[in-house]
Amino acid sequence: MSALMRFGVSLIMPLWGLIMLILGISKRAPWWIGCGVVVGAIGILFLVGNPVAAPILDLRESWRHEQRPKS
Repeated sequence: MSALMRFGVSLIMPLWGLIMLILGISKRAPWWIGCGVVVGAIGILFLVGNPVAAPILDLRESWRHEQRPKS
């Protein structure tokens, strides 16, 4: 599977989890709330582990991309 396809799936899953969570809260349905939390958490794990999104989401390496003041 291509990296862009994996990136697309890793973006869709957290959004679908958020939609299910909103449905559960609006309809007061614990099943939708639980499923939304689980799907959203798995989707976030997929998004963070994606090689395309890793340089953007990795906060530990963000200092490398900041410009240093010229002396």
